[in-house]
Amino acid sequence: MKREFDALFRTYYSVISTAAYNRLNDLNDAEDVASAVFSAAWRRRHEEEDTFTLPWLYSTLRNLVGNEYRRRTRTLRRVERLVGEAGAGSSTHVANDEHEGLRSLIASMEPADRELIWMAYWEELTREEMAVLLGCSEGAVRVRLLRARKKLSALMRSAQAVEGVNRP
Repeated sequence: MKREFDALFRTYYSVISTAAYNRLNDLNDAEDVASAVFSAAWRRRHEEEDTFTLPWLYSTLRNLVGNEYRRRTRTLRRVERLVGEAGAGSSTHVANDEHEGLRSLIASMEPADRELIWMAYWEELTREEMAVLLGCSEGAVRVRLLRARKKLSALMRSAQAVEGVNRP
């Protein structure tokens, strides 16, 4: 069992940690979540047959990322309440480089489109792997990815237009 786990870890740790980073935009949180995914796989190695598969790892990742989103939302609400009660102004975070700007645009997309973009370009999964994870055919993945790319392209054009207007 240890050999199988070691092979699973070597094969998929970078994919899972990259997927976690793409969803959380924080390296420390991504590493924590990726570690938690593999810890869960190890704990459940005798309980479920499909524990050592990519779909199981992604499913677990999604659940843990969802938990992190909920934690962040609770924290943000506390901060907003504190800022409101203190009467302080709000601040906004602006991405300084193009990579962060692109990540921000992708983060603003619908979850299904965002997921496809992350899987295809950051995690470099094959269309076949994506189809298995999403429970659809490779053809459906191709069509959905084409639509997601078109939406991202429109967002990028819109952001460039706004950037052009805001430049001195």
